Amino acid sequence: MRIIGIPILSAIMFASASASASAAPRLCTGEERTAVCLLSFGDLWGSRSDYSGRSVRLNGYLVSGFGRLLLYPSKDYFTFQQAAGGVAIEVDSAAFNAARARMKRSAAGADWEYSSPCPVTVVGTYSDKPSGDFGTLGVIETDGAGLMVPAFQDPCSLPEAVLLPIP
Repeated sequence: MRIIGIPILSAIMFASASASASAAPRLCTGEERTAVCLLSFGDLWGSRSDYSGRSVRLNGYLVSGFGRLLLYPSKDYFTFQQAAGGVAIEVDSAAFNAARARMKRSAAGADWEYSSPCPVTVVGTYSDKPSGDFGTLGVIETDGAGLMVPAFQDPCSLPEAVLLPIP
């Protein structure tokens, strides 16, 4: 029985990694860059460059402050991580104002003035470039149709809640 040497084994592993790097990342519906990738924050923490330039769908807790919208995995994550590790959401001023109108004003009057009462879904084009001074995982650029919020007054208690785009 012959044992494969380290150089040969390394070459095989490199060739395998190179072939898989050109394929669509996991959770993407197709090879083309416009195919939507259904992401979690864990996907971005592990390999955000794989999704750069792709159309993505990400759920999270939306906050607004300093004239920005940022998405976080949860309200607790946002609260205890001091605003680091979110994804910036870039929208036009009409979509930004519509989103803020559907958010709750912070009782503490802190820098982060508004927050979504329940999770939201954002669909748009992802970039792995940081945004501002917030230590973000990147940016999702979208329009009002890609920034969706639950449709009911108390959607957190309804798992079948329909998501409606912001007009």
